[in-house]
Amino acid sequence: MNDFIIIAVTPPERYPEEAERINFLLSGGFVDFVHIRKPSYSFEDIEILVKGIKTEFLHRLKIHDHFELLQKYDLGGVHLNSRNYIVPVNAKSISISIHSLKEMENKEGYDYFFISPVFDSISKEGYRAAFDLKELSKHIQGRNAIALGGVTPDKFELLKSLGFKGAALLGHFFPLHHIQ
Repeated sequence: MNDFIIIAVTPPERYPEEAERINFLLSGGFVDFVHIRKPSYSFEDIEILVKGIKTEFLHRLKIHDHFELLQKYDLGGVHLNSRNYIVPVNAKSISISIHSLKEMENKEGYDYFFISPVFDSISKEGYRAAFDLKELSKHIQGRNAIALGGVTPDKFELLKSLGFKGAALLGHFFPLHHIQ
């Protein structure tokens, strides 16, 4: 893993050949981690997706729902959200999302946090950038902030210069026109 972490976030909708895409992203070195974000998926739906991921990559998966899968498959960690905000005792890695500078207060103890939307979203129509980048830069210095929202590889150098430790991409890795 390099100094700038690249994370793929799955779309909430079904995506054709999603497990194959995740395996490709992880095996090709395109991403360090994949966050499985499927708020409407049942336990069984997420388990089917996880079973489609090669065993050697399971430790690089972070789940947003059905945390009981964490130990069953020795997954890499959890991402807390309004649906699932209690940290499982067996979590190796814990992350969280932040959508304002105020939310950033008292958010220590996480391996990293997503802050979004940094740029206008690729995958959510009308989801506009919510931060002044210079102001945001002051607040993330020395913190494990991961940029989310409208992030594409051509923005990585800018994000690094602002103090981000990484980037999370959804629309770039899972283009909308493929969603079922």
